[in-house]
Amino acid sequence: MTEESRLGGSNENNIAAGYTIPQEPDEPDFPEQRSRLYRFAINVERAATCALLVGTLGLIILQVVSRYVFSTPFSWTEELARFALIWFTFVSAGFVMARRIHIAVDLLASKLGRTGGIVLDTFALVVVAAVAGLMAFAGARFAAGADRLLAPATSLPMSVVYSAAVVGFGLIFLHALLHIYLNIRHPEVVPNAMDNLEREAV
Repeated sequence: MTEESRLGGSNENNIAAGYTIPQEPDEPDFPEQRSRLYRFAINVERAATCALLVGTLGLIILQVVSRYVFSTPFSWTEELARFALIWFTFVSAGFVMARRIHIAVDLLASKLGRTGGIVLDTFALVVVAAVAGLMAFAGARFAAGADRLLAPATSLPMSVVYSAAVVGFGLIFLHALLHIYLNIRHPEVVPNAMDNLEREAV
């Protein structure tokens, strides 16, 4: 049986409703195809992630050039690059959660069948949402308490740095809630663990 025919049976309802199954991580998934506003929000997350990564790289290059070419290194580039990397890590975690492309072990889900896999996936999302919500709340309190602390080189409030965790875990929490809703209302869009394993094997 070909992959197209095998996938066609399990995703027939999606295709009939106008849902195009994404074949690559960069392609928009079900909620992005249904909502322009959500797709715009995801694009903002991706643009912010790219900007932070480019900014981090640029700051590191500037530090290297100023130190080894001009022998007058800037005192703030290393610290600012570290802060940009922290923000990049948390914002990109939210984007990865939105596209559901985190590294995952699908061995158990592939043995539970389609319904069991959906139940397991929903349970995992509930755990992720609970932990992310707790971390975002705790991070917000911690960031608020660090408002008067200043970074030594840039004099930036440390609350700006700690807020990265609040934003990142907040995004993960919101995306997890959305995927829980989709698992309940549209179980046909839940990724098939067995299909993923076979596709990776090929």
